[in-house]
Amino acid sequence: MSRLTALVPGSVCAAALRRAWPEDLDGQVRCIDEGSRALALAFCCAPGPHESQDPGAVAVGLVRTPGALPVLGAVTGPLSASLAAGVSGSDEVQDRLDDASADAVDMIRALGARGVRRVAVVEDATSPRGNDDAVAESHRPLLNAAAHLRIDLVLVADGLDDATSLGYDRWVSGRGCSPGLGYLPAEAFDSAAALERWLGRTHAAGDLREVITAPLDAGVSPDLVRQASHALGQVAVEP
Repeated sequence: MSRLTALVPGSVCAAALRRAWPEDLDGQVRCIDEGSRALALAFCCAPGPHESQDPGAVAVGLVRTPGALPVLGAVTGPLSASLAAGVSGSDEVQDRLDDASADAVDMIRALGARGVRRVAVVEDATSPRGNDDAVAESHRPLLNAAAHLRIDLVLVADGLDDATSLGYDRWVSGRGCSPGLGYLPAEAFDSAAALERWLGRTHAAGDLREVITAPLDAGVSPDLVRQASHALGQVAVEP
């Protein structure tokens, strides 16, 4: 069977349980734990700073919860973070890439210190022409930090033309994936019909051990996420 790793906010886990997203730390831990299992996911997602007043404590709580799913952290890739600032000059782009790379390394280290052993690096931007080498170099510190901390990194790259150039062993994108992995973009969850079409493409890709989604927003239907999990779980994978 194929596993689904869905990058969902905690509020989607709450919706899967027909609850409101709680404000207290213990409630958020329980909500993500129970909601992720209700969605039949392979991992539960550590919350971001926009979801919790203390996302680090929630991540620790998830890691320490007996019987909980393994925890997946997520960090914004250096390219996406640097372009979000709206820079244009080559020198400024390079400076922003360096700063964003350092920030991502800090986040990976913080997640590792809280017991998270797998992190998704999310790049949803297209590399500016002529900056491919700089983008690849900005990812090298992330790979080095993860190797030192024994954290498994997976690249989730939606806009990049050549995800292989960044040096990751495991990566997914709309233009292809590393062996054994599949990808579902956010638009796959726009409707049941869209999900069926994208699942058909995923099945046609061959034996996949894991299918990873693009980051999904709080408005995604938990029923569609659950439908994807169950559909993938029915597909036999060769040992």
